Amino acid sequence: MNTPILVTDDRPGLTFAQRWNTYLSLALAAVVLFLGVSMRDSALNATVTLEDLEAGVRAQVPLDWLVDRSSSDYVFRVADPNALPFKTLLQVSILPVGPDATPANVLHQIEIDRPLRLPGYQVIARQNVTLRDGSPAIRLTYAYFESERNPALESLPLVVEGVDLVALRGAQAVIVTYREERTRFEDNLYRFENMVNTLEIF
Repeated sequence: MNTPILVTDDRPGLTFAQRWNTYLSLALAAVVLFLGVSMRDSALNATVTLEDLEAGVRAQVPLDWLVDRSSSDYVFRVADPNALPFKTLLQVSILPVGPDATPANVLHQIEIDRPLRLPGYQVIARQNVTLRDGSPAIRLTYAYFESERNPALESLPLVVEGVDLVALRGAQAVIVTYREERTRFEDNLYRFENMVNTLEIF
């Protein structure tokens, strides 16, 4: 008859203080990780106020984006310098309109010009919306092809998706635009929403 052999472990277990130190180390690591992620998100989503006193426009735009005021076609335009292959774009334009203009009239005029300037331009959706102040606006989502401007670089055209929000302020039509490479459009749409929500016309 075989006698069972008992194996004993003479090593001492963790003391109460050691167990608590282990738990505290894990908790501290989790807190540091959470703070790191929060700081990263805050940096990525940081904004700065951009205004044009002559046009009477003010809005929050992403910090460290490239600002362009060089064209008469828009009040200002900002682009993400780190976005590839298409630089994410936000823009505010102002057009003079007649006393009987509606957002739909303005949008119709824009759509006449778009196919001439944007290859493969196609409307995806139109939607009547109400702004925070209760005023009516119209929102247009569309897509087009963006070709490589450098003829030395051969590549397939990008599909760019865009959205315009058209609203009236007195004798002016305010057009807020967002454009992004199609696969990233939804991911960065919040930047457009933030600019619309912070836009002031004075």
